[in-house]
Amino acid sequence: MSPETPVFEEVAPGIYAVDHAVAEGKNAVVIGPRAALAVDAGTYPAEGATMAEFVRARGYSVDRFALTHGHADHVLGSEACAGCHVYASALTPQVMERGLPSWVDRWGVREEEYRQRLAWPTITFTDELAIDLGDLTVRMFPTPGHSEDGVSMYIPEHRALIAGDSVTTGVVPAIGDGDSRVLQRSLYRLMTLDIDVLIPGHGPVLHGVSRVRDWIGWLASYLAGIRTAARGLTEAGASVEDAVPRMTIEDHVGDRLPWDRHGMPKRHAATVEVIVREVIAEDART
Repeated sequence: MSPETPVFEEVAPGIYAVDHAVAEGKNAVVIGPRAALAVDAGTYPAEGATMAEFVRARGYSVDRFALTHGHADHVLGSEACAGCHVYASALTPQVMERGLPSWVDRWGVREEEYRQRLAWPTITFTDELAIDLGDLTVRMFPTPGHSEDGVSMYIPEHRALIAGDSVTTGVVPAIGDGDSRVLQRSLYRLMTLDIDVLIPGHGPVLHGVSRVRDWIGWLASYLAGIRTAARGLTEAGASVEDAVPRMTIEDHVGDRLPWDRHGMPKRHAATVEVIVREVIAEDART
């Protein structure tokens, strides 16, 4: 099913949050004095194409594209950016390679044909990478945990953060192919930044340093609270199947997020299950 035309919202001078079709998803476009950068591309080629058209309409070449991580709802719409300079974590190519077989099955095309449609990373980094757009700098740095290759992008001139799925404001954190303990550390790192504008991976944009810091702190405490409860239950002998339903959305989400959107109870249960399995694995190693 094709998405509706994405909405572009200017959330800071030259910085746009761009809707995509999955769970209030957010891509981004950053327009500098000298160049433009598109960030993530959604699931559908039309989503990435609309972003490319937006950049061209402002008089810029579509030659810079960045990925927050290599999951399907961030890369499958990237056909319009194939051939660009593609900035990403050094781990993103392998994350995309792992996903490719299921993407090919989903769309029913030959793997080589589909591979050529995607914007694969061409410029990768491990510690930090700065992209100069002309008096506007996009700093990319690792914030893994949702996925092993997760990165965020900070624009210091406007104290703006493009977080990818390291920060979500419309759904509970998802661990995906990552690690909840690593994600928690990434969230603590983000709390040390002065972030006045937050573009999350999924959910509404947040404004204001105190509001952003409060939200990121809640995400970290959500993960920590589940881990504490999981350890108590597993130490008492509970199995995964016993423990997961006992850590309820009422206790751990409360009124922070609406329960009736985006399959929230199922998302919460999936995160709980991942953390319970992590706790059991930790205990088995000690």
